Amino acid sequence: MTFDSHTGPEHELADVTFRPLAMASATADLIVFGMLSSLFGPLLVTFAQRFHISLPDAGVVLSVYFVGAFCGVPLGWYTIKHLTGNVVLTITLLTMAVGACGAALSPNWYGFLVSIFFMGVGFGGVDFSLITLLVRTRMEGRARRLSVSNAGYGLGAVLGPVLIVLVHPNNYRYLLGAIALSAVVLTFGNSGIIAPPMRDAPQRDTLGVSAQRRRRILGTFIAAYVLYVATETTTAGWIAPQLHRGGLSTSLGSVITAGFWLGLAIGRVLAGPIGRRHSDRRLVLAGLAFAAALCAGAYVTGAAPYLYPLVGFALALVYPMGLIWYTALIPHDGDGLALLILCMMAGGVIGPAIESVMVSSFGIRVVPIVLCGLALACLAVFSSALRFSALRTSLSDDGSTPRTT
Repeated sequence: MTFDSHTGPEHELADVTFRPLAMASATADLIVFGMLSSLFGPLLVTFAQRFHISLPDAGVVLSVYFVGAFCGVPLGWYTIKHLTGNVVLTITLLTMAVGACGAALSPNWYGFLVSIFFMGVGFGGVDFSLITLLVRTRMEGRARRLSVSNAGYGLGAVLGPVLIVLVHPNNYRYLLGAIALSAVVLTFGNSGIIAPPMRDAPQRDTLGVSAQRRRRILGTFIAAYVLYVATETTTAGWIAPQLHRGGLSTSLGSVITAGFWLGLAIGRVLAGPIGRRHSDRRLVLAGLAFAAALCAGAYVTGAAPYLYPLVGFALALVYPMGLIWYTALIPHDGDGLALLILCMMAGGVIGPAIESVMVSSFGIRVVPIVLCGLALACLAVFSSALRFSALRTSLSDDGSTPRTT
């Protein structure tokens, strides 16, 4: 995510600094959360067996995690306005650590879900806080800092399913315990973050964008990102169960899930070079169209293991390029970005919940059909945002805002 580079020197002022150790710690934070978020899908079958519940019931864990994440964003939003950035990250990391310990030790399903909820709260708080802090750093190198940290999330998401294979799914408690310990250790790296409360930060305007126009753009991107997060989380969560019921081993399902996250990570690493050749909106729309086609092809069981890693690659650029698209339309809209991040977490609740209901009603073979439908719905909403380009140009013609299209 980046802002317009031609907005004037007054916007070059930064009120947040990440020292080298703090930047490494922030990247490690996202590695841990990427690892954690990618564990649930490959472990759904294990959860169903461990707690003696059905597979659709086990799928609820994905929704509960993102309900927690949804609650964690306003927690991060409030605290980052009243506390220093390093304190906020420490609080949210410790919240996640408590939840991970509880999940590792929970003897029953409902206690396990409560612990998963607190893990989600920590994830939502850290995710929101880190993005908010990084976009308040100096313009020079900001895109690189965001790319490095998001690559950390992708790397962790690849490692999670691989570790399940190495440790064995029945020993998931050890993984959760290790994640909790890692979160505690990472709090020591937060001391290198210099970030005053946002109430003390210099305010940036939105370059004269009208309130009505801002509401329309923000509403469109909120709907689009809810559907995007629904598509990404549902795909990652249901790859392994679909392949397992199709006759493949749990371990192979975990490896294919890792392949999905690897495709996502590779795509995001390539965001810079690809973004210089193609516009942000073209990459968003093409990625979603490609993902929808691949998900439809995954209905053929034999093709699914080869297509799902490509789905990850197709979806990779939607998240960062969509944010660039938004910030080009409404530059420096910090509160809008905060609301966007808050609302998009709802997709992690809605998507897996829809998939669980559909699997319960029609069986496991419906998984790729639902994924295709979510990707197409997301494509439709993002496509509707193309109408704002002409308005942006007309605004620039009368001198009220710079031309960006």
